[in-house]
Amino acid sequence: MLAALALGWPLLRPAAAANQDAARTLLLEDEPAAKAIAYVAAASKVNTTVNPTYRRGQSCTTCAFVERSTAKQRGCTLVPGRLVMAAGWCKLWKLTGSV
Repeated sequence: MLAALALGWPLLRPAAAANQDAARTLLLEDEPAAKAIAYVAAASKVNTTVNPTYRRGQSCTTCAFVERSTAKQRGCTLVPGRLVMAAGWCKLWKLTGSV
C-alpha cells in the first residue's frame, strides 16, 4: 500500500502546485505594495529617471526573490501570497545567486 501511495504522489503534486497559484493573485502596479517597491509589470517600461538603478536585462525572471519557474506569473518573496509578472521589475531587484 505504501508503494501505491509513493507512486501516486508525483501525480498529485502538480495539481497541488496549480491550486497554490490559483489562490495567489496578480500584483497590480497601482496597488500600495507595488508602489512601495516601484514594481512594473514590464521591465521595458521602467522609468529610468525615477529608477536609476535599473539596467537593461533586469527582470523578475532573473531576480533572486522570485520563484524559479517557466510561468509568466510567479511568486515573489517580497509580496507574499501574490504573483508578479516574469517580465516585470522592481527597485529591490537582485540577481539570482547574489543574495
